[in-house]
Amino acid sequence: MTSVAQLGATTAEPLLIAVIGLLALVIIGLVAMALMLRRRSRQHATPANEPSRAQPTPPMTPVSPRPRQRPAMMRGGGGGGLAIATSTAMVCPTCRTEYHGLTYCTRDARRLVPPEEMLGGLGPIRGITRSAGLVCMACRRAYEPGLRSCPHDGNELVPFPVYNATRPRKRGHTEPAGVVARICPVCGTKYDLNARFCGHDAGELVVIN
Repeated sequence: MTSVAQLGATTAEPLLIAVIGLLALVIIGLVAMALMLRRRSRQHATPANEPSRAQPTPPMTPVSPRPRQRPAMMRGGGGGGLAIATSTAMVCPTCRTEYHGLTYCTRDARRLVPPEEMLGGLGPIRGITRSAGLVCMACRRAYEPGLRSCPHDGNELVPFPVYNATRPRKRGHTEPAGVVARICPVCGTKYDLNARFCGHDAGELVVIN
């Protein structure tokens, strides 16, 4: 009996080793297959989880500021006759100078009016021109008729013909000098050297340093 048991044990030992080896191979194969499946699932999931890259925005072209158009000014016959006005022109009732794009005269600070207001209404007063107004001898500002003293400095106002006859005559003093040398301290607009007042707010101009 002892020999039979030893023979059975000897025969079963290689079989047990073979079974264990087979099980080990199966386990290794299953582990390898699981790793491959996991790696493939990660590869498929990675592109979906990647954040979309922002498209580079094209560089914006800098917009250069548009130069401000300087108002055109035209003399109106030396202060005597009415200026020939266009559809966008405004005229100073005092010096009869024509401007474009301004509100006040740059020579006497009077508010500009349309050319048609320079003449009287219909009927018998049609040919009567609008009054040249009054002028301050000190600051040279012009005003509508009816005032006695200058609201700016309190000096007495005189009719424009009197002011025009008594002021000193300087050749080329009222004509544009062609040199931008004055600036408005309020709005910063630059003007010709011979201009005295701002055409936008009637402020007194100062010489550019």
